[in-house]
Amino acid sequence: MLISMYKLRKSESLPVHIVEQHNDVVPFIHRAIASKLLPFHDIAIIHLDSHPDLLLPINLDADTVFKPQELNEALSIENWLLPLTYAKHLNHIVWVKPPWAHQIQASEQSFTIGKCLESGKVRLSCKENYFLTDGLFCPPQELKDSCEVKLTVVEMLPEKWYDTDTSCTSSSAPQAQRRLNDGHQQEESQAVFSTPERWAVLLKDQLLDKPYILDVDLDFFSTANPFKNLLGHEEERALRNLYHYPALQDTSDETVITFTKTREKQINELENIFTELEINLGTKRNHPCKVSVDDLTAMDVIGKSSLDIKQKDDLVLLCNSLLLNPAYREIPFIQLHDFGCTLDDTELPHHISTPPEVHALHSAFKKVLEVLPRPTVVTISRSSTDGYCPVETVDVYQNDVLKLLENLYGSLKISEDYE
Repeated sequence: MLISMYKLRKSESLPVHIVEQHNDVVPFIHRAIASKLLPFHDIAIIHLDSHPDLLLPINLDADTVFKPQELNEALSIENWLLPLTYAKHLNHIVWVKPPWAHQIQASEQSFTIGKCLESGKVRLSCKENYFLTDGLFCPPQELKDSCEVKLTVVEMLPEKWYDTDTSCTSSSAPQAQRRLNDGHQQEESQAVFSTPERWAVLLKDQLLDKPYILDVDLDFFSTANPFKNLLGHEEERALRNLYHYPALQDTSDETVITFTKTREKQINELENIFTELEINLGTKRNHPCKVSVDDLTAMDVIGKSSLDIKQKDDLVLLCNSLLLNPAYREIPFIQLHDFGCTLDDTELPHHISTPPEVHALHSAFKKVLEVLPRPTVVTISRSSTDGYCPVETVDVYQNDVLKLLENLYGSLKISEDYE
């Protein structure tokens, strides 16, 4: 209904906007809405990526979503999609994941997103572990100005694709070699969302006469975990211990709420600690000296923290490694927080694709696009300068995607916003 009331401007050439950091597509989407290329409400997005990008900035005030400049400053690559749903621009997100991505299982579900009555932050009602481990859950009855979001997770699984999972760091991923596209081995409901020939037809019916964004992160074709091998074994063990959390025993609202509050407090506390360490110790790298537990606990943010003795020892180990070990001296302390936040039960995927694998994914992508309606706009993220997409192949992936779009849809109106 809202779409029909909103007269859209049609573009003969397909608008394609290319950025480096994925969250930089948000201003383009806002401009496309303002210029009536896209409607204000009820947009779908087809999001091809090795990562869901479905988190939220944990301290994002709901009101900030409606202040574009402040919002853009608050967003990063892992959390740019959901604020657009709270603003009611997007109402259907389709994450198309490659075979090595295991953060969320292939499925379809709906959840509520809104403004938390207690904190004023943006929160959501989904109990997927992906959201829970970032402290984002809130019961729907405690959300105001809320709306429903449909999340469809599908797998781009080329024919005859084999995956040993040897290059994926997901602890929940199966280890034995298996043929992934054998629908007889899966639950029927999941098989639908893991078979491109089947889910593309379902999406076609849902997208008919509906404006949608085709969003492609080039790390969909090959991805690296930029934190892999950032630290040595002992340093990573220490960091993992700092960010450890007890497993949920059940998913009742009461249990999940308690877990969420504890996890949110833990993440905020650790972010404050590493921010303070950067301020106090980051400037001493040119004249480093060994620090002790007493040195660290003299800082209020650490002395008054909930860290136990063992965790403080782990923090000392990390500080001395960054200060004294030349191999780690260029690592900012706050980067340890970014790394620590990825150390949950499903870590960042790492899969450097072979040329045949890239070709297979590209061919499967082409077949899906041939089924789907023409997108309204296209956004492309290179993700190469932050280490997620291999820098030596990103231009090849980009050119191949542009050629495919041109072959399918004719002339393109390309805008580039990267150096």
